[in-house]
Amino acid sequence: MTGEEKAFVRRVFAVFLLGLSFTLTGAARPPVPKATPTPLPTAAPTAAPRLPLVVVYPFDFSSDLRSDTGLRAAQLYVTEMNAAGGVDALQAPATIKRANYLDYAKSLSASYYVSGYMTPLGGAVSLVEQVVDTSTGTIILGATAQIASFEDAASQAVSIRDDIVGREQSKAQAFDQSSAQTTPAPLPSNQANISGGIAGLFKRRPHATPEPRVAAVVKPSKGIFVVRVTGSANAAQLNDATGALYSALNQRYVTHNSNAGGDVSKAANTICGADRNNTVATGVLSKNSVRRGLFSRTRYTFVFDVYTCFGAKLAELPGDGDSISAAVNAAVTAYAADHPQNS
Repeated sequence: MTGEEKAFVRRVFAVFLLGLSFTLTGAARPPVPKATPTPLPTAAPTAAPRLPLVVVYPFDFSSDLRSDTGLRAAQLYVTEMNAAGGVDALQAPATIKRANYLDYAKSLSASYYVSGYMTPLGGAVSLVEQVVDTSTGTIILGATAQIASFEDAASQAVSIRDDIVGREQSKAQAFDQSSAQTTPAPLPSNQANISGGIAGLFKRRPHATPEPRVAAVVKPSKGIFVVRVTGSANAAQLNDATGALYSALNQRYVTHNSNAGGDVSKAANTICGADRNNTVATGVLSKNSVRRGLFSRTRYTFVFDVYTCFGAKLAELPGDGDSISAAVNAAVTAYAADHPQNS
């Protein structure tokens, strides 16, 4: 092979290698990207439901009990209610006046407040307690109990907690049922569009009538002091009558407890003191046996007396009933009808 032939072969071979390199380069598969796993969404933490806040005020009490009785009773109620769970109980300071109970509870965004009145009953204590719904200012629970031990008081506190929790659950169930009834079933997209397009051809569905709201009890500005009931009944029955009188009046008026005794017409000026926008109330309890055929039953009579701060008698109204509370409520109801403004 001549030199020119060898040179020609080398040039052809070089061109072949160069073309082959381009072919291999173009035929190489591109790198496959690695799949990046999509992170799973993390569920947001569910906020704990807000417990209803319950303000417990130190209980009022008669002078026959220790000076710290009302404060200790409120502390016990708060402890037992919180231990039972379902509510957030808070003790109010003793400096809050009864007339400001509702406003103070509202300032804390409380749902309810608890107050009470205690009198000695033999070796035990008679307790009148009430629970007020702050959204309406109405009493949703009023009860009288006889407390003879720590267990009795704890049980009464838990009973109030149970009533509040039950009320809150009923409200939640009513809301859920209302929401379920007013939420329309989802329609297919075409049916939803058709329904929307022909809606103007028919009468509009009337708006649902809202449920009536419970009217708040608006108490008159003039308050009333309650003095211990007297009469021919025994001491335990007089205590019960005093508690029933306080509870019945407190549903209608701003009510205060007074430890005064004796002739109320003479003590009224001292009882009112500088707070003259009040009246002073007491009563006389008696009972008699009523016979019907071979049987007899006890009938109670309560004479309700109300005085001005100057000692003048404003009203004297009797009430009768088969129980002490029935007799007291009858007299107080009659007074409220005649004197809605306590004047």
